[in-house]
Amino acid sequence: MKTMIISDIHGYSKNLKKAIDIFNETSCERLIVLGDLLRPGPDQEEVKKLLNSMRFCLLCMRGNNDSYIYPGELEFNLIDDYLNIRLDSNNVYITHGDRYNRRNCPFLKEGDILIQGHSHTAWMYEENKMFFLNPGSLSLPRDNTDGSYIIYENNKFYLYDLDNNLLKFLEV
Repeated sequence: MKTMIISDIHGYSKNLKKAIDIFNETSCERLIVLGDLLRPGPDQEEVKKLLNSMRFCLLCMRGNNDSYIYPGELEFNLIDDYLNIRLDSNNVYITHGDRYNRRNCPFLKEGDILIQGHSHTAWMYEENKMFFLNPGSLSLPRDNTDGSYIIYENNKFYLYDLDNNLLKFLEV
């Protein structure tokens, strides 16, 4: 299933709109958001509307800045801690990254994939026969991008900036 992975929107709708346009243009079927949806940005209500419009294809983690979001405020659930999913035959853990991350992931075993947000820096690598990925921040990056995201398809992860420049590729 072709999947887009984003993180750390922080209440800025401009880059979220770009990401949703890319999601549609590339025929993705699922959107994974790794948390920190609304704070501290100026467009929180617009971000809510945009994410609510994606609710039927959305998996969304609760980030460390999302603790004030109340049940019913969004039209989808926020998942705490981590979630174990399958991407094709791959065992994947998704999390925001403040509790569980590449330095603290006791549940990972050989061949597993951990995808986290939180650091606002994009990376993808293999270490000890495990895979670690971070799409960076969509709106407040701490790397040399204006925002970035990951596309997964057929055992391959592609890290792009919001200008659709391929930054990194990882096959699992």
